[in-house]
Amino acid sequence: MNPVYCDTHGNVFDLPGHDPAFRTGNRVVPVQGEELIPLPYGSLLFSMPGRYPVFYDGTTGELEIIDEVDHEQVWAASAFLSSGYLRTYLPASRLQEGAPSLPLWAYSGVVYQDGQFMVPALRIDEDPRSDPEIHENEKELKKAAGRLRKMYPENCLVRQLEHCATEYRCLCARNFFLSRYEAPVPTTPWCNARCAGCLSFQEEDGVHASQYRLQMVPTPEEIAEVMLHHARLVDESVLSFGQGCEGEPLLRAKDLSAAIEMVRDNTDRGTIHLNTNGSLPGELDRMIRAGLQSVRISLNSAGEKYYNAYYRPQGYSYGDVLQSIQLSLDSGLFVSLNLFFMPGFTDMESEVDALFTLLDGYPVHMIQTRNLNIDPDYYFDAIGFVEDTPLGIRTMLDMIKKEYPGITLGYYNPPREQFRT
Repeated sequence: MNPVYCDTHGNVFDLPGHDPAFRTGNRVVPVQGEELIPLPYGSLLFSMPGRYPVFYDGTTGELEIIDEVDHEQVWAASAFLSSGYLRTYLPASRLQEGAPSLPLWAYSGVVYQDGQFMVPALRIDEDPRSDPEIHENEKELKKAAGRLRKMYPENCLVRQLEHCATEYRCLCARNFFLSRYEAPVPTTPWCNARCAGCLSFQEEDGVHASQYRLQMVPTPEEIAEVMLHHARLVDESVLSFGQGCEGEPLLRAKDLSAAIEMVRDNTDRGTIHLNTNGSLPGELDRMIRAGLQSVRISLNSAGEKYYNAYYRPQGYSYGDVLQSIQLSLDSGLFVSLNLFFMPGFTDMESEVDALFTLLDGYPVHMIQTRNLNIDPDYYFDAIGFVEDTPLGIRTMLDMIKKEYPGITLGYYNPPREQFRT
């Protein structure tokens, strides 16, 4: 098993004579073979500019910061995993002075073994809806997008979804045009949080958004038109408010409720779902009364300190988020936590204790285990990270399964036909 690194042009090499290392929190640890799986199909390899790789010397066993190979400067290498996979360790690296903040991706450790790249990860959800091999269909997508453009020439939401599907290659948006699985329904340019890792809006602080925040504001009629189109064509469909290209949909709860009512006046097909920060329980209640069936509330931490440091809420509190979870449970919704995982942080003893306290008080149905897309060093600085003992991601997941057997661990929003409550 060899460690890997990148040259400054992004080419990836292995380095015999050294042993690989991974990172968890701010700790560097040896690589354990049982943590590794082959790099999943459709995953990517990334260089990490401004970061030197850290390996173990193959002779002495001492940690070594590698700043050059054959007199050429090198950078650390990382992997970005396909959807449905959860990383368990980060790449081991050390910042150069003046290193730039990395783009908003989830950086995983990677090694080279027996002729293939291996990563510390596990498949957390067997649902195939975002598997890359089912999205290698550009001609079919282009044809479908053209057909829907003609069907709904005045619908600005259809145009936005086409942009997301083709320019951002959003797999959820592509599924809308291909009439399968979950249809995203982005509606809201505004947000009441300032998340450090927001994918669609960043202040001028050195981190660039992954895609630009949508500018259009679809009407309730346009929203309902998109939802009805998908629900009528797709069995076990999910109609999902709250996407990476928008802000907080609860800020448009009145309009979204009107759209829900229009849909339900026409069909009972489809599961109407909301991805949200849970900031406005009163507005959430409005949507529930209109017919919302499923909700996913996002957290980076079950503790208020780190939650506030990451989300930087504007006009709401962590207590409002807890109230929204309770309201959803009391109203009979299928309730998921969208828990952003960062190895060495999420699996710390103190974070696991906080999560279990939350689960004891709020018995949700599912935890969606999502890799947090952010530069680890930027994230740790942003939240004021104070490290304690990491248990390991796999150990944490085993503890959840043992202590809360009724909670599903997964990656995607299930349709109501698959609700486990």
